[in-house]
Amino acid sequence: MKNPYKIYLDNFFETINDLKHTTNRINKVLLKDVERYTKKEANFLSGTALIIGDWTGPTDNGWKKTFHTGIRKTTFKKNYASEIEKILSREFGLAFSQCYEALETLLKDFVYQKIQTDKYFKEKLNKEYSRESLKGGEDIFKMIKKASGKRFLKYSNDNNSNFKFSELFRIFSEVRHSITHSKGQLNSSKIFKNKYYKDLFEYLFPLNKLENDFIQLKFDYKSLNNLLNYLAEFGYQIFKILSEEDNYEWKI
Repeated sequence: MKNPYKIYLDNFFETINDLKHTTNRINKVLLKDVERYTKKEANFLSGTALIIGDWTGPTDNGWKKTFHTGIRKTTFKKNYASEIEKILSREFGLAFSQCYEALETLLKDFVYQKIQTDKYFKEKLNKEYSRESLKGGEDIFKMIKKASGKRFLKYSNDNNSNFKFSELFRIFSEVRHSITHSKGQLNSSKIFKNKYYKDLFEYLFPLNKLENDFIQLKFDYKSLNNLLNYLAEFGYQIFKILSEEDNYEWKI
């Protein structure tokens, strides 16, 4: 029987691979730019000022009048390399966040598919759900665990990477939240629950140490590439569990 979960997994993999491809190119181009403009004979100066208009202010014969906000930024040759490092870290963090969002979308698609095809699972939920009413974060993950039966705990406690699935998801979720809502500043107390959490976080995000109350998250292409693989493998693992539960072929 055709596996109805597979189409959602393929869409998820497409998103992951597209961002791997794009960020790899961005990394190469910008690092090459640093190499070019930090040579001894090179000249470099870049500046930007924020100029805006007042929508409810006077115009110049119908044309918008603009004014300087006083906000400006300048990058000099001497700090160009560090500026690019910050830019890449920010972009890689945003790429991770997008892929995490794709993982949540995948989990929602899996759960809704299960609701549509498994009346016993639907009865367990004690509530009617549309696809749009499914919430992300811990809510969707609890539903995934409920849909996964005993296999969830079995595979979480015994896998080749020693990844405990609930702890892994919590770390991914907190990091995504920090990137999206706090400009990449992570509150360590959200992660540091015990030694396993600390060790897992520092394994997943090797440029970051849980040594202070707040840390500014850092990424490079190597760590991002590994993270996107972990997200893809996590999604595949849930796909495998649900497929086994429902007697679908799961091998690719």
